Amino acid sequence: MSPLFTVQRPAGQPVSPRVLIHHFDGAMDAGNAGALAVEQLLMTLPNERLATFAIDSLIDYRARRPVMTYIHNTYASVEMPELVLDLLQDDNGEDLLLLHGAEPDFRWDEFVGAVAHLAVSMGVGQAIGMSGIPMAVPHTRPTYIHMHGSSPELLPAQPEIFGRVELPGSMTGYLELRLGELGLDSRGVAAAIPHYVARDDFPQGASALLAAVAQSTGLALPVGDLEAAASINRAEIDAEAAQQPEVTAVVAALEAQYDALAPRISTEDQQAVAPPADLPSADEIGARLEAFLESKDSGDLGTRGWGGARGL
Repeated sequence: MSPLFTVQRPAGQPVSPRVLIHHFDGAMDAGNAGALAVEQLLMTLPNERLATFAIDSLIDYRARRPVMTYIHNTYASVEMPELVLDLLQDDNGEDLLLLHGAEPDFRWDEFVGAVAHLAVSMGVGQAIGMSGIPMAVPHTRPTYIHMHGSSPELLPAQPEIFGRVELPGSMTGYLELRLGELGLDSRGVAAAIPHYVARDDFPQGASALLAAVAQSTGLALPVGDLEAAASINRAEIDAEAAQQPEVTAVVAALEAQYDALAPRISTEDQQAVAPPADLPSADEIGARLEAFLESKDSGDLGTRGWGGARGL
């Protein structure tokens, strides 16, 4: 079987990222919030390629066919998916990792093991995923951010709006679960996107995601371009809604519902992050990773391969 990834080592000084940010195309991402956030990071922050994953062994092309361009009598081009790990520096020059690209269809355990190996070997202790979820909320109100993770005591104060649910798995959720079982502070941020714009770009959601990631990690991440785009986008939505009375009525009803049911939590409480708990050292995380990789080599890929933890 072909190697799962190839490494392109960065030039210059050794890297020391403490945070891994991840987002995958193909999973739920209402408003393209996560994708826009990734685009913003790559557009505004210094970045270079660290690793490239073997996409041919991870993607089912017949389920997600690459887009080909045909001009007259010739196939002119094709857009092939990619899945990569990039090294970025935030606005303060701090290293961070960004894992992004097509969500794998195959070899999920091997992929997570490879990501864990790459991240832990460079000193990462915190991982955070980004996504947008469609909800009955208006575009005229601040974007609500829901946070979840492997260490609930580290999450900011927030209402319990979700109980127990069973839902189709995603690599974002699977990676969050497995990295948490290895001892990393593994969490995710989800932006509530108005359901009526869920299929369109909603930069306000992307801006809220990056602001939440920055607050949770201490990274200095740029959101100015997204905030400007959000202002323009809101004006466009307002203009379209004004021409359709039924849409205006729906937005007004959602505003009333939002104002009546929105959590009564102060801005300080929403932004407060619990003090750090006693997290495992890099050596302890490495030991757990080594045990996991050994279990993979022995062919035991069941729940025992993850320290005996069980998902739903």
